[in-house]
Amino acid sequence: MRKANIWLAVFLFVIGLITIYDAIRLGFRYDPTMGPGPGYLPFYLSLGVLIGTSIIIYKGLKKLKEGPGKPLIPEGGLKPILWVLIPSTVMVSIIPLLGLHIAAMVFIIFYMKAVGKIEVYKCLLVGLLFPVVLYIIFDRLFLIPLPQGMLGEVIAPLLG
Repeated sequence: MRKANIWLAVFLFVIGLITIYDAIRLGFRYDPTMGPGPGYLPFYLSLGVLIGTSIIIYKGLKKLKEGPGKPLIPEGGLKPILWVLIPSTVMVSIIPLLGLHIAAMVFIIFYMKAVGKIEVYKCLLVGLLFPVVLYIIFDRLFLIPLPQGMLGEVIAPLLG
């Protein structure tokens, strides 16, 4: 697990370097007449990422001398991870076809029934109400259209 922590920290450190380079390119200085430059916030956030990941890498390399540590995934821990990963991946992959609202409904109903072992009527109630509330809040109140997919383009004119 220590190696995984170190490699993730190195990956995030590289992302921080790329972001800080781009922030410098955009201009990160604060001008009293104009305000902060477009790279001001990304620069300081990236600086925080670089400092944090440096500490993680330093401590990880120091502890690596003690041995490999615990395994990344404990025995029997892969099954719960897959119960989240596979349905989530399927949901994301069907969004272009069904749209976010219907994909969320299918995901919630399946997940509540298969993983939560909850009664069917509760699964259907939550699974149907959540996308409706999502639609009302984002599409109607905030006027932020969420992905409708191919099926959504057929249903949207019916909803007005």
